[in-house]
Amino acid sequence: MENEQVSIAATEASSNESVSKTNISDSASKVSKATYSFMEKREKYRVIVDDIDYTPDNIVDSDYVTMEDTFSHAAFETKVRPRSPTAKSKSTADAGMKVYATTISLDDIHIDHTINTEVGLVYDDVDLEIAPSAFYLPKSRPIMSYPPEIYVTLKETETHILFELPSFSYDKGSSEGNAVEEENELYQYMTVGKGKNRKMVNEETQTAELITQTRHTLATRPQKKNAIAFASMWDMHDTYARLALIKPREQIDEMVMYQSAAPTLLRKKKEKYYDPELANRGKSFDEISSTPQFLDAVLLTERVLATLEYSSAQKTFRGLVKMNPLSLDLIYVYSMKPLWTFEYTDTLNRPISSISFNPKNNNILAVGHGKFTYAENHIGLVCVWCTKNPCKPERSYTFQDPVTSLAFSDKNPNWLACGFANGDVLILDVTSYAIKTIATSKRDTNPCFEPIWTINWRGIDKENEYVITTCQDGRINKFINTKTHDFICTPLMRISTVEGKMRGLEAPKQCVKEDVPITRYPAALCMKWHPRIDHIYLVGTDEGCIHKCSTHYLNQHMDVFRAHAGPVYNMQFSPFIDTLLVSCGADNAIRLWIEGMDDVILTLNCPSAVYDVAFCPVNSTIIISASGNVLSIWDLRRKTHMPCAEYTFSGNVVLTFIQFSPSGDNVFVGDTMGRIHTFHLEDTPIPPFYQRKLLDETIKRALCTRPQMLKQLEKLEKFREKFSK
Repeated sequence: MENEQVSIAATEASSNESVSKTNISDSASKVSKATYSFMEKREKYRVIVDDIDYTPDNIVDSDYVTMEDTFSHAAFETKVRPRSPTAKSKSTADAGMKVYATTISLDDIHIDHTINTEVGLVYDDVDLEIAPSAFYLPKSRPIMSYPPEIYVTLKETETHILFELPSFSYDKGSSEGNAVEEENELYQYMTVGKGKNRKMVNEETQTAELITQTRHTLATRPQKKNAIAFASMWDMHDTYARLALIKPREQIDEMVMYQSAAPTLLRKKKEKYYDPELANRGKSFDEISSTPQFLDAVLLTERVLATLEYSSAQKTFRGLVKMNPLSLDLIYVYSMKPLWTFEYTDTLNRPISSISFNPKNNNILAVGHGKFTYAENHIGLVCVWCTKNPCKPERSYTFQDPVTSLAFSDKNPNWLACGFANGDVLILDVTSYAIKTIATSKRDTNPCFEPIWTINWRGIDKENEYVITTCQDGRINKFINTKTHDFICTPLMRISTVEGKMRGLEAPKQCVKEDVPITRYPAALCMKWHPRIDHIYLVGTDEGCIHKCSTHYLNQHMDVFRAHAGPVYNMQFSPFIDTLLVSCGADNAIRLWIEGMDDVILTLNCPSAVYDVAFCPVNSTIIISASGNVLSIWDLRRKTHMPCAEYTFSGNVVLTFIQFSPSGDNVFVGDTMGRIHTFHLEDTPIPPFYQRKLLDETIKRALCTRPQMLKQLEKLEKFREKFSK
């Protein structure tokens, strides 16, 4: 910048400041030795460019006080005080030290520890002190005069339409004209007619605070005060939970005095109310330990803590850890990896009589504990477990009579139907920690006094359903729930004793019986509904026979065949072929049957009585059975003369229950010691894409030595294909 000349000249301060400085020292040398602050030194310089003063203004506003003016204590003093005459005789080494004036002697301070330290403490019920402002406002100076003339320029702006009500006219009798007439009648009713005589209520509303300021006024600053507030996450959670319990309650309309208007025009007044249980909740542990809210919190906490111990097992159970199907180390040995065991002190040595999985949440299962032999004497116990917490049941209900059967409802997943050894039937609500009964059977309507061996639900329509039970005396009863919490029992079927020759298994010839006029009905031990026909169900009895019954025929069965030489303990349809049935019984055998064929398809022999059998839901040829204390895994496409793998449980224990998880990778096994073992099925063949075709070929290969049955099976398949078309 050649044209610009910058000259920095030091100028003297004002005359007043120079006079005040000469009061400290008369000579110029003493003035130069005086200590000035940084801002005082800066005032001596000016920045001039092209004869124009560009010196920056002082950053300290004279209208505001500075720290030097506000703090008068010696500890905050930065200016040098003049030295006293007595200090002139000191050495030159002390001449450069700063001497601070103090007004407090530490020796004169006396602290009395007996004085109450709470003096001056401000409590919550007392008005707190006014807090200092976080900023300063400049003083508002009065306006002395206004300018004599004010020029206002008016310009046309864009037009904004805020509201427009165009006029419309329609032909009378048209749909639009009828709508306009209805609106006009409603307007006349509300303004001129009887609708204007309605009760009006004025209520205050809370609006946002709006502060406006003009040229002559300044809004008053709101006062502030110091206050302490603390809210934890638990406090906020309880507050929002309390607000969620405030529910509107509808009442009869009281706003309209004359009820001549249409019902659609009447309004219902809503009133908010609190839950009395929440309002009366105490704060001590004895008061809140039995509340459902506290028990729910403990339940979730136990699930989280159980995850720390069973984290790897639960990952395997969920299918997050899988075996690579292309691994070179893969071998088919049908191994059962133990994950965890559901056991508790209250369930120890109590045999498991029935297990039911919740249809909506597969992680929840209900276990019924009763008695295994007739001579045992145990009270009933129902435990509801969750796979997220294998350490302790989340619900526990105790009854006087042994529990024999359980079943969850499909329509209402929180309803659990229970059957007892004395013939009683009831429905429990598992959402309650205490025993909450939805319906109970009574002796005046329930004719059964013997154990209920099976219990299941059957839907009437999309909303309603009823309970069907099978009893020791051969009765098949239907229970319907009523509004009075009672079960009305209706006889559905009664199984009769089979005499003479029947199809199925060939039984040895019986001895000649004497003619005794006593009829004893066989016990209905198991029951399965047909997977394709709604009104047909199968019933297995202690005679070894399987009866095919229908809800359309209440006094007789449709068909019967002998399946075992002893009681039939369980049976199950294949999930891939709906005509293939597997049954197990006390004759140490597992038999496969096809609907429409008289003879057995395949027989699997076991070392002792088989109490349960199950098809694998992901591999059509794998079957698992429980025989005594041995858990056997069968693969029909590999071999049928012996199991592919066997697992023996230690101790005097009998396996009574087997259930696959919906994923097909996990197996639940119950025993007479009150334990439920959870296993993960590994090292099995890869499931084929055509499951039904593989199972059909396996069955035909098993019938290769019986050509007559093979021809009969082929004719039956052709007939079903023609019938389905």
